[in-house]
Amino acid sequence: MQTANETMNQINIEQLNKDIGLFPQVHPVTEDMNITHAGVSRLVMLDRYAFKDTEKVTLTKGDFVVLTVKDDPKFPARGLGYIVSIDWQQAKAEVKVEPEFRSVLDKPEEVETGIINRKLDVIDKPLEVFYEQIAKRNATGLAAVETDEAKRQESFQQFYNELSNLNFIPAGRVLYGAGSETDVTYFNCYVMPFIQDSREGISDHRKQVMEIMSRGGGVGTNGSTLRPRNALARGVNGKSSGSVSWLDDIAKLTHLVEQGGSRRGAQMIMLADWHPDIVEFIISKMQNPRILRFLIENVDDEVIKQQAKAKLKFTPLSATERDMYQSIVNYKNVEGRGGFTDAAIADAQEKLDLGGNYDVHNSEFLTGANISVCLTNDFMDAVENDEMYDLRFPDVESYTKEEMKAYNEEWHESGDVREWADKGYKVRTYRRMKAKDLWNLINICATYSAEPGIFFIDNANDKTNATSYGHKVVATNPCGKVA
Repeated sequence: MQTANETMNQINIEQLNKDIGLFPQVHPVTEDMNITHAGVSRLVMLDRYAFKDTEKVTLTKGDFVVLTVKDDPKFPARGLGYIVSIDWQQAKAEVKVEPEFRSVLDKPEEVETGIINRKLDVIDKPLEVFYEQIAKRNATGLAAVETDEAKRQESFQQFYNELSNLNFIPAGRVLYGAGSETDVTYFNCYVMPFIQDSREGISDHRKQVMEIMSRGGGVGTNGSTLRPRNALARGVNGKSSGSVSWLDDIAKLTHLVEQGGSRRGAQMIMLADWHPDIVEFIISKMQNPRILRFLIENVDDEVIKQQAKAKLKFTPLSATERDMYQSIVNYKNVEGRGGFTDAAIADAQEKLDLGGNYDVHNSEFLTGANISVCLTNDFMDAVENDEMYDLRFPDVESYTKEEMKAYNEEWHESGDVREWADKGYKVRTYRRMKAKDLWNLINICATYSAEPGIFFIDNANDKTNATSYGHKVVATNPCGKVA
């Protein structure tokens, strides 16, 4: 297998520096540069953070490129290689993939030779192939705020010394953005304020999430201020589709927005344990039909059963399928079994016993985000003491005009039903359930689908110094969850 240094020897540095001359943001390769990193670190550096000729004005035969080596819609794989030939009319290129990235290729001849054909839009040419180039660009960008030229040069040198010696490595968005002269954010992740519970509020929140993600930032959202499913929306004389549906709409932005750089975005979406939609939220990303059936058959809580049934999809066997599975089972006692394994026969018998196949409805629901439950001390106390727990929300259906005005103006500033009740506003208890049932549901779903995570929001607010400035913790960004 080639090492990073061996690969670097194949790059025509003289020609690369000529190409770099077209891009004032990029610093040329010099003899003192030596940091290339290796393995995954090298790929991430080149794919995520290196400045690229995205318009491909310098792309030519022999160029070192980053590309999608496995073009899977859900799980694409990136790798490194060299341009063998380019068909500009078809907007395709033949690329020789480096050996360490060939294992994911589909065809044996591709694995052996490393030669693949890919569209140009999944191929990028990095102009920064040494980490020191990135460090120089970053140092230039960070020092640019100095108005005095001598001070700017001094700051550049100080930044560059720290960065190039790896004494300090900035966050990914800084590595990508600083000095690039692009409109990207220098912050990796953001937490949004609570959403105002209105169409306008949701639209404004969605717009801000989209803007942040388009500039490279990840976003954390707490949807607990959105009214629950079927709650009255008096302005349109209708009912709400519920918090979880609106949060799925926000999560879809991850699939829609291509970020600055080469990656998709990341979102964390949270809901409080007291919210009436919490059971739906917890089950919303369960992809395992067996666990959904287990919940239906083994839990006592009717709402949990109802939500599990709503997620579970059953497709009856067709006559042809029934005959096929029966034919497989009929070989059970036949010598040789017609080539069917014990596992195949057992699977066919199970299909016949069930009368069909179990799957899940809406398998893409909320897949644009990680989800976590905001756990309060009140809930954890109820779990520990095996008590009932109230799922509550402001009683918008009974509010007067004046109370509704206060709700529209103040509820999203609070975002906590306990605090809202303490202020004297009416709160409706939608239902009571055993706290342990909810806690067990979180654990079952987290065990078998890795979602939801948990976030101890009261603990976070007890320990943060943000309260000294009149602020509070609303949620975390995707980096801060507890899985």
